[in-house]
Amino acid sequence: MRQVIGLRSYGQKDPLIEYKKEAFSLFENLLDKLKYDFLSILSNMKIVDSQDIKKESKNEILNAPKIDQKNSGRKMKRNEPCFCGSGKKYKHCCGRYD
Repeated sequence: MRQVIGLRSYGQKDPLIEYKKEAFSLFENLLDKLKYDFLSILSNMKIVDSQDIKKESKNEILNAPKIDQKNSGRKMKRNEPCFCGSGKKYKHCCGRYD
């Protein structure tokens, strides 16, 4: 912003006034962007009841991967098939770093 104001001073304009105008317009743009982001988040928000949460948690428990007990004691290599039975490699399933 300083460089732009410095160039405007060559055009015989007061740098202090130009600096204030530029700062105010940048601040207005920031507020507009915050309002837009806030409204877009609110418009995409989904209202969830506590009953829906209970149903989802029950489904997650039922659909949880089954752990093979014979492989649980040894260390898995990253390229082996995952022991949960998903068919993916261990590095892409349970051994994934998020």
